Amino acid sequence: MNRRNALKTSALFMGYAVSATALTETFIACQKTVKLDWKPVFLSPEQANTIAEITETILPKTSTPGAKELGVPQFVDKMLHDLLSEEDQKDFLAGLESLDERCESKYGKSFVECTPAQREALLLALDKEAEPFPPSLWGITLKPSGPPAFFRRLKSLTLLGYYTSEKIGKEVLAYDPVPGEYIACMPLNSQNAWNE
Repeated sequence: MNRRNALKTSALFMGYAVSATALTETFIACQKTVKLDWKPVFLSPEQANTIAEITETILPKTSTPGAKELGVPQFVDKMLHDLLSEEDQKDFLAGLESLDERCESKYGKSFVECTPAQREALLLALDKEAEPFPPSLWGITLKPSGPPAFFRRLKSLTLLGYYTSEKIGKEVLAYDPVPGEYIACMPLNSQNAWNE
């Protein structure tokens, strides 16, 4: 084989390799369109997809159902639409946009495109940075201090939606009836009587 044929063959192989990679990326980009099996009432489909991935990262499927399986993203979308003021809604959307920008600058891709390890690392960093909720006494906030941080609000809505779902209530959580049934003469079994 002469030098000219070797260079020609090498150039063809290089062209095929680049073309195959470019075509693969094109096909992958075409598949990244957002397909939701529900219609958001407040968020755009892209935002709803991001919220779905965040909630699933917070509460993934293990031996118990994951957040997406229980409809937590739909719950978060509905709560954002029904309960937040316009100002709080704008703050939330700005926080969601900021999360994606941070993800782009750190990993070069959006939150949805990140690996599970990258998603978890980003959310753990956000959790550490977010201010805690102000202290409360019997559900009454003692010192109101502006709106909660984006991630605090999203995490609390995620947990609320998850733990108030019917499936978790029936199959995962234990019901402890307090104060329970009144038994007048119950043996204490070596327990201290509170009224002695």
